[in-house]
Amino acid sequence: MPIPYVTPGDIFTNARTAASLLPAPRKLAYYTVLGAMTVAGALEWPVAVAVGAATEVITREQGTRRRARQAEETRRQAGPEPSARTEAAQRETTTV
Repeated sequence: MPIPYVTPGDIFTNARTAASLLPAPRKLAYYTVLGAMTVAGALEWPVAVAVGAATEVITREQGTRRRARQAEETRRQAGPEPSARTEAAQRETTTV
C-alpha cells in the first residue's frame, strides 16, 4: 500500500483551492446569519433554504446582466465593427 507524501506546498495549494470555493465574505456573513436564525428557531429550515437559494439565483442573474451590459458598452466604445469600418471607408473613397 503506497503511503502518500504531502509537502507544505501541497497544503497551501489545497487551502487556496478550498478558499476559492467559499462565497464572498459578505455572502458568507449573510448565510451565517440565515443559518443562525434557523438554529435559533426564528425561521424554519425550508424557509431558510428557499431564501438562500432565491438570493443566490437573483445574485447570479444580476451578475450575468451586469457583465452583458458592460460587454455591450465596451463594444460601443470600440466603435463600429471592422466590416462596417471597411464599408464606410469604401463609400468615402468612391465619393471622393
